[in-house]
Amino acid sequence: MKTIGELLTGREVLTLGPDATAADAARAMTDHHVGAVLIAGPEGQPLGIFTERDLMKRVVVVGSDPSAVKLGDLMTEELFTAVADQSVTEVAQAMQDRHIRHLPVVDGKAHVVGLLSLRDLLREHLRIKAEEVQALTDYIQGAE
Repeated sequence: MKTIGELLTGREVLTLGPDATAADAARAMTDHHVGAVLIAGPEGQPLGIFTERDLMKRVVVVGSDPSAVKLGDLMTEELFTAVADQSVTEVAQAMQDRHIRHLPVVDGKAHVVGLLSLRDLLREHLRIKAEEVQALTDYIQGAE
């Protein structure tokens, strides 16, 4: 079974500071084709996360001006994280239980090494299923 560290794509984690605005985050997420931005302090320490869902619930629906509200006031501060050597199954279950779609992955020192998304887990699940289908096809067709 793979670990979540093996699923990380190697792309840099998109981070903004707490003084950035919701509009800044929306532009950054759009430019980088991601659904979440990590909010980091001056030394890179994770302070929170801001997602597309947060943008909708905490900015758009309440009628706030995205250019005026700061991420420090909008971000989810209670970060659930995982370490890179945890199993995909364990982390997927934890994400499902907590109803979260984006998960910071940290090393042993709480330094963020990646941001895992539900899409990453789905991609891995589909890869496993494709291997199973191929194995069954080979078995039925008598391939060795």
